[in-house]
Amino acid sequence: MKFLIIFFTLTAAACSGSVPGGTVQEGASLLTGVKVSEVNDNLVRWTLNSGTARFEEGETRIHFDMPEMSFFENNRPASRLTAETGFLNMTRKDAQLEKKVRVESKTQAMTLLTSRLFFSSEKDKIWTEDPVTIYKDNTVTHGRGFTAKPDLSEIEITRQETTTTGKQDAKKKK
Repeated sequence: MKFLIIFFTLTAAACSGSVPGGTVQEGASLLTGVKVSEVNDNLVRWTLNSGTARFEEGETRIHFDMPEMSFFENNRPASRLTAETGFLNMTRKDAQLEKKVRVESKTQAMTLLTSRLFFSSEKDKIWTEDPVTIYKDNTVTHGRGFTAKPDLSEIEITRQETTTTGKQDAKKKK
């Protein structure tokens, strides 16, 4: 059975300081020290942490400032995703993260950079149509149109260009 656990360290914070995701509407709640987790069969699937967040009255989204998502496999960290802004749809458990999005996979030893990324908890996928850059060892892959599991396994890139840096192939030197 799936559970979505929300921990609000301090709810309805004072209006001083930065406001995540833009202007605050009347009736909005400002939150600090926010942690949202999805748990399935007593195993944490993912957590989303943010220093500040905003929840609009009547909406199903929580808007985050500097969100950090961690994905787990068997309660072990699999990957970490950071961005400047984003939101989580509490009904569908889908997220959209924007501005300087970075995914660091611990299981695949690679890093992905992009400007916008979507996450579906139901599909257990991340994706974007924006340009992406993927770093693994001495290989750099540039592409557009990307889908993968959150740990960067099972990657599909619609259009890509791959380059290798570092040591050249010995045959090319001769």
